Amino acid sequence: MKEKDNKELEELTADMPKKKLPVWSKIVIGVVIAVLAIGGIAYGVFSYNYGKIYVKDNDNEKAQEEYFDEDAGIEDLKAIDPDKIHLDSADSVMQSKDVINILVCGEEAIGGGRGRTDSIMIATVNRKDGALRLTSIMRDTYVQIPGFSDNKINAAYHNGGMKTLIKTIHKNFGVDVDGYVLVNFDSFQQVIEALGGVDIKLAEDEVEYLNKTNYISEKSNRTLHVGVNHMNGNQALGYARIRYVQKDGQYGDFARTLRHRTVMSAIYKKLMDKSALELIAMVPKLMPLVKTNIDKADLVNYLYQGVEVRSRNSKLETLNVPVEGAYKITRVRSMSVILPDPLDKNVKAMQKFIFGSALGKEDNKGANISVGQ
Repeated sequence: MKEKDNKELEELTADMPKKKLPVWSKIVIGVVIAVLAIGGIAYGVFSYNYGKIYVKDNDNEKAQEEYFDEDAGIEDLKAIDPDKIHLDSADSVMQSKDVINILVCGEEAIGGGRGRTDSIMIATVNRKDGALRLTSIMRDTYVQIPGFSDNKINAAYHNGGMKTLIKTIHKNFGVDVDGYVLVNFDSFQQVIEALGGVDIKLAEDEVEYLNKTNYISEKSNRTLHVGVNHMNGNQALGYARIRYVQKDGQYGDFARTLRHRTVMSAIYKKLMDKSALELIAMVPKLMPLVKTNIDKADLVNYLYQGVEVRSRNSKLETLNVPVEGAYKITRVRSMSVILPDPLDKNVKAMQKFIFGSALGKEDNKGANISVGQ
C-alpha cells in the first residue's frame, strides 16, 4: 500500500520543479545547529530573545479595507467574470498528531498597516514518514477568503490578519497548521548586511531594469553590471522583487519566485560559512525580524522534532501549489491570477504530500472548481 501511495504522489508531483530551502527556514536551521553545538549558552540566548518574537493570538484583528491589484501588461489574458467563477471548499481540514505544520510567511509592509504576504509556505515535520517537507503556495493563487471577496491569496493577511490567512488555507486546501512564523520581508536587507553581502549573477535585461527603475530604492546602489555582482541588502532586495523581467524562461510570479530562491541560496552559502559562535552572535539581530504565535515550549519541541527527523533523513522534499497541469493564468477584475483548476487535483496533491502515510484512506476527498465561460 505504501508503494502505491508513493506512486500516486509521484504522479501528482512529477513535473514540479525542485525548490531550495527558503531563506528564513535556512536562518532558523542555522540557528538550531548553533543551539545544538553550543548547548546551554545558545539556549540562554534564544530564551532571552524569545520575548521579542512572540505574538499572542488575537481573535479580534481589525479588518482592513480590501483592494484588488491593478496589474500591468495583462490585456492579452482572457478575462473571466468573477461572478462566474464558482469555488468550492475542501471537504475537511486535515491534521495529524504525527505531523507538525508551521505556516511561514514573508510580509511586504505597506505604510503602518498590515501588508501582503509575498511568500506563503508550510514547513512540515512528518514524524511518521521521517520527512521534512516544504509547500509553497503561489502568492497570485486565486482563492476564497472567508469574510471577504475572492482574491489573490496574498490579500488574506492584509484583509484580516493571520487568522484570516489560516482560515483561507483551511477553506481552500483543507490543511491545518500548528502555528505561524511571520517575517518582515523587507528586513532581510539587514540579514544580508550582517553577512557582508551576497553574490548574484545578473543577465543583461535584469541589469538594465534594476539600474533604471526604483526596485533598488537607493539611487547610489544602481550600479550593477552583467555577470556576478556582490550585492548589498538594498540591491539584493530590489533583485528579489523583480517580476516583469524573465528569468530562465520564467515570467511574472514564477520568475520572481525563482529570484527568491537565487537570493536564498546565496544567503544560505554565507550562513554555512559562519562558525557556530558567529551564528549565535547573530541571533539577537535575526530574531527581532520574526514574529510567531507559537509558545516557547512548543517552539523548542518543534525545532527538536525537526532536528531529530533531519538526523535520520536530511533530504528536503518540496512542492509548489498550484501543481503542474492544474492551473491556468487568467485575468479577473484588474488582476493577473493563477486559478487552481482543477482545485481537486491541487488539494489531493497538497494533502498527500504533507501528510503522506499519516493520511487515512477516506481523508483525501479533495474539492472542486467550476469556471463559467
